[in-house]
Amino acid sequence: MFNIQFNSKMETIELVYPNGKTEVLTEDSPSEPEVSEDGKKAVYISPFEWEERGDLYIVDLQTGDQEILVPAEGDDIPKNVIWHDNSRVLVIIGYGLGTVAVGGNIYSVNIETKEKVKITNYDENVQLLDFKIEDGMLYYTGIKYKDRQMNATEVYSNHVLLDSLMSY
Repeated sequence: MFNIQFNSKMETIELVYPNGKTEVLTEDSPSEPEVSEDGKKAVYISPFEWEERGDLYIVDLQTGDQEILVPAEGDDIPKNVIWHDNSRVLVIIGYGLGTVAVGGNIYSVNIETKEKVKITNYDENVQLLDFKIEDGMLYYTGIKYKDRQMNATEVYSNHVLLDSLMSY
């Protein structure tokens, strides 16, 4: 079985072979990898920088293979990712340019079929930034613009029962 590690000093993601040898998977300012609960897969975004067109990668920790799970599409990019279960990830995807569209909406992605289903459907006035799963609930937070110029914001938060997502 392989392992995966984030090297913060070098800003790289490294695949660790069973014999301890390491291989750099990306050196393009990636996010820290998130490992599935069963330890068989990992995901990360690279590059993970402001106004950069990053892709969401998945790494098979049994074989060491990696591929793009969610590519940047047009101006929309993956901005954050967590595991929903061992077969699906939740991804915040949003507009990747400018200072107003700092977040996006949440999508559920099947890691085998790459099918992407939109979970939230907010307009540009709500920008989701972060999420977590706790006690069977998906909690998500972000900002809500309070004016037409999109200068004034307030914290926005909401949650949904994870069982309601099981049909995705």
